[in-house]
Amino acid sequence: MSHSGNVKILLVQPPRWSPDGHANFDAIEELVASHAGDVMVLPELAGSSLPRAGYLARVRSLARRSGMAVVGGSHYDGPVHRGPVNRGPVNRGPVNRGVNSGAVNRGAVFGADGTLLAEYDKVHPYGVELLSGVLPGRPSAGFELHGRRLRVLLCADLWYSASLAGHDGLDAVLVPAFSVTRWDGPAPARELWRHMSVARAYEFMTYVAVSDWHHEATYLGHPCAGVTGFADPCPRTHEGFFSGPPVAAVSAYDLDFDRLDAFRHDRAERGFR
Repeated sequence: MSHSGNVKILLVQPPRWSPDGHANFDAIEELVASHAGDVMVLPELAGSSLPRAGYLARVRSLARRSGMAVVGGSHYDGPVHRGPVNRGPVNRGPVNRGVNSGAVNRGAVFGADGTLLAEYDKVHPYGVELLSGVLPGRPSAGFELHGRRLRVLLCADLWYSASLAGHDGLDAVLVPAFSVTRWDGPAPARELWRHMSVARAYEFMTYVAVSDWHHEATYLGHPCAGVTGFADPCPRTHEGFFSGPPVAAVSAYDLDFDRLDAFRHDRAERGFR
């Protein structure tokens, strides 16, 4: 981290998704090999259906080799049904960790030294996940990096403002996504994600960074919209509220926390909380 209070974040946008989690991590390692920063965010399901131990090992290895903290996207922790399932009353309640009744979409954050900083679940499984028997996870508490508070929300969880309510003072919200869409092209979903990211950033006075797959990637035949981008609640011009999606597979953004602190102070002074 620089002395000015800036943190450099890398958003990784791989060109294609593989059901082989190791293949995804191999490709990501090649993409980021020539890049440097403080923290990188991988897209949702980078680990596909890797066993938990194998997934954690790949994220830890990437963090150590890159010298950056890594938000490791996610993987399905448990069996995933490929056909429709009957979601009865038992599956609508909180996840019972002692019963292997389905997968949870789950991820982890490792520091540059290989230390586990946080684990997080997807609280709101969406679309094809519901048909695959993916179960709701538990909200995470977030983690600290360079004295700043960061929180990970998996994809659709960003769409629920309750996910952030009561978590005042978050300095950044990091969103691994796999934006499967039913639209004919990526434009409508990108517009929705842009507006949602800016709204969350401004309402909660925090940076919002979304890492998604490239729009040509698919998940079980479902196309991806490619919504990678960065929302800034306090840009220097009106054109800076949202940046993205990037052309490059790896894009870098500066989290200027001194500027964010000044923005929060100004809002408080005006009674705008």
